[in-house]
Amino acid sequence: MRRTHIFRNSCRSLAYICLASLLILTGAHGQQTPAMLHIGLRAKQSEVRLQSVVPLLVTAGELPALDIPAGQPLIFRAKEGGLTLSDANEKLLLTTTTPPMRVKTNPGKPAETETPPTPLISLLSNAKGKGERLYRGWFDIVPRTEGLTVINIVDVESYLRGVVSSEMGAGYPKEALKAQAIAARTYALKNIGRMADQGYDLDDTAHCQVYGGYNAEDPRTDAAVSETVGMVLTYQNELIDAVYSSTCGGVTESAESAWGKAVPYLACVTDTPTDGTPWVAPQTEEAWAQYFKSPPPLNCLQPKYARTEAFRWVKLMTRKELEAGLPAACQVGTVLKITPLKRGTSGRITTLKLEGTDRTVTISTESKIRNAFGSLRSSAFTVDSYPDEKDVPVVFAFWGAGWGHGIGMCQVGAVGFALQGWTCEKILAYYYHGAVIAKR
Repeated sequence: MRRTHIFRNSCRSLAYICLASLLILTGAHGQQTPAMLHIGLRAKQSEVRLQSVVPLLVTAGELPALDIPAGQPLIFRAKEGGLTLSDANEKLLLTTTTPPMRVKTNPGKPAETETPPTPLISLLSNAKGKGERLYRGWFDIVPRTEGLTVINIVDVESYLRGVVSSEMGAGYPKEALKAQAIAARTYALKNIGRMADQGYDLDDTAHCQVYGGYNAEDPRTDAAVSETVGMVLTYQNELIDAVYSSTCGGVTESAESAWGKAVPYLACVTDTPTDGTPWVAPQTEEAWAQYFKSPPPLNCLQPKYARTEAFRWVKLMTRKELEAGLPAACQVGTVLKITPLKRGTSGRITTLKLEGTDRTVTISTESKIRNAFGSLRSSAFTVDSYPDEKDVPVVFAFWGAGWGHGIGMCQVGAVGFALQGWTCEKILAYYYHGAVIAKR
């Protein structure tokens, strides 16, 4: 019986997201813009605690709405495929077998203050170390097989206020912040339902876009959002997949090199304006090593705005440390040699050979290569080894460039262009070749 409840609830939550993604407003070029986004904040929770400085309403299925006074902590727990709601004294307030439970601010009961505070809901800390955070919008608490999932339902522009400030420093040049706002808005709308199998549209991490909610908001990034309201990037009248990364390291990666499929607006571009001459990558491993270790002046070296170790970095690992951290599929015994086999246009390794005393394995894709060696900042690196008297490596040195996958806009590179007087429109046109700005 319990499995049936869970299965039904999982199906219900997925159907709910699909339906929510159809709640849309018509925009330019016949495109459609969703009214709200569903952002996954936490998953696999044994319990969830919410609180607000304003009165709340809790609804669940056909049950009457429950009034919650301002300041009262709420505790949600799963129970046989359904949900229970208790107060801080463990008094049971509500039980439902038809989740989710929805928590909204109660407009009919303003807070008892002369100037009512911003109607925010606080997601309290949990045992895994995530502290208290405030959010706009409302919440759905959904039971799933692994535990409770917390979903923040928020309008696009409010969501962006918590994204731009999390993805870029609020002190970045204004045109770079505006470029980030447009790229983030486009990415969100293009990727609605990306995580529908989890019951929501996007999560709040770098897997999608970092979203810090109200706590992350800043007047400078708020201004970038409001001054670009509704602006998105399109290619042939369709929203583009406006991916971006922290620091390209000198050259952005092409979608063709990274994903095996060419995307016209995600081509390789250098991190400085050029005269139209295409980027010519180093042709040998020695030339790549020289490029990583002694780079030319580039836009994404901005020590005033971003950490220099994101631009160029070195990571030393003993052979034993490296071997201990390798995934099971990549273990080769005593590691003897690491050899790049194929690089993308930015120098990011897409195929790598790992040789050992037991066997030789090939690791493919940028993310798997980064993770195999202890979550490197990027796969744009060269490796030096330092052997013992028996010619067995003792230490490996990874000399690398950039932070992230390198596709699309380079966030720190955008700072460099903004400092040169480029507008957000020019910055975006440079990084997303052929894309144009439209209103949604």
